[in-house]
Amino acid sequence: MKKTLSIALALIMALGLLAGCGSSSSAPASAPAADAPAAEAASEPLRVAVQSFYCSSMVEYIQANGLDKEAGLDIDWIVFNGGAAINEAMGEWDIAVTGGAFVYALANYDCKLVAHQVDGTGGNYFCARKGDPLLDAKTPEEAAECIRGKTLLTCFGTTGHYTMNLFLESIGVSPDEVNMMNLEIANVYSSWVAGEGDYCVLTEPYCYYDMDEMNTEIYATLESIGGELFESTVCTKDAYENRYDDVVKFVSILYKACDALSADEDLAVNTVMNWYANCGKTLDEGEARQSVESKPFISSDEASKITLGEFAESYAAWFASRELIDAKGLENVKNNIASDVFADALAALGK
Repeated sequence: MKKTLSIALALIMALGLLAGCGSSSSAPASAPAADAPAAEAASEPLRVAVQSFYCSSMVEYIQANGLDKEAGLDIDWIVFNGGAAINEAMGEWDIAVTGGAFVYALANYDCKLVAHQVDGTGGNYFCARKGDPLLDAKTPEEAAECIRGKTLLTCFGTTGHYTMNLFLESIGVSPDEVNMMNLEIANVYSSWVAGEGDYCVLTEPYCYYDMDEMNTEIYATLESIGGELFESTVCTKDAYENRYDDVVKFVSILYKACDALSADEDLAVNTVMNWYANCGKTLDEGEARQSVESKPFISSDEASKITLGEFAESYAAWFASRELIDAKGLENVKNNIASDVFADALAALGK
């Protein structure tokens, strides 16, 4: 990477997040001029949490092309091994470029949703080992008979956990009827290939590894069971109120990077490969291309057609209906949609 990363390899945590604070109604300290030139960098670095996975990979382009410096931002990048770990590190960052765990940041930590950067529906696979009776199940009832009482591997508070719960719902099985193991994302994969568990949800990059070598077959995908997901960026309440201009600048360069990557697949593939390599992970060209094809970067043009908050509210409502978010948390999500940041960032790009 062009900039040294501060690596924070945190243990992934379960859904037991802190009770939510009251929702914010405070206005930001200032609003930026949409087309203002880059100002001097703030005296304090902007602390940006990112994942060592695809949902944050556009950061590689930002760093390689100096978009942060061009915008007048001095950024301290902090890398985590998952979204739940980012939420557990609340207080250590101002902005987080994260995945499906963003909903807990809004619900339980009073963070603000400021952008969707990736259509993350693809690359979430409910898997069984070759020869498992589940693979012959033709109806939800037959699938349920195979699943009840079995051990399922996932990482709580992530897109994999969402996929697993949605799959169980689709076949009429309660989470209480299975033994659901909570592991770090990488450990879901390593435990699975070591022979642990009966079923698992594999997410990227592991879902793009050779299934034959893993003795694995895909039974269902998030898309096939009617789910959807936007991987998203949030900021803390403090950053929203006291560093509004910097948050807007960051969201602008985030979409500037997504514009470049969505317009050039080969550039995107190389960027994703470099991101994984610089985060100490391995992803070959074929696996990177599968990621790019199944999880499109959201361009500023596409973002301008999105009603920010629409997905977040429906996503949170699903979690609330399963008592994974309480009523207060659901209300916090509705009140923590920073449409002003989103609109100002896109305006800075002429959208």
